[in-house]
Amino acid sequence: MFKVMMLLKRKPGLSLEEFIERYEGEHVPLVEKYATRITHYTRHYLHPASHVVHGDLVAEPEYDVITELWYDDREAFFEQQESLRGRPEAIAAVVADEEAIFDRPKSRTVFVEDHVSNLR
Repeated sequence: MFKVMMLLKRKPGLSLEEFIERYEGEHVPLVEKYATRITHYTRHYLHPASHVVHGDLVAEPEYDVITELWYDDREAFFEQQESLRGRPEAIAAVVADEEAIFDRPKSRTVFVEDHVSNLR
């Protein structure tokens, strides 16, 4: 398995609720249409919260969603990227939708290396 995570911030002016509704209702189907090599696609929406260690301060997070994209392997990810490069209309559709809901300059994409503790 090869995991890619995207850290995304909503466009200024969108409430978190509007962002989630738009992401789930419009962006997710678009991604599912064009990113056919993904085997698992999860969105983790981040809701501001307080914590005693941080003085109970409730602060706006740097990102509003962490998106997980899983592929069978690294090659599947890069093959999909190469396939998309050959489909400028697909890239244009995704970018146009992203520009409507994301603060794109703040977007980050990372490859993930997981380490899991066995606590039981």
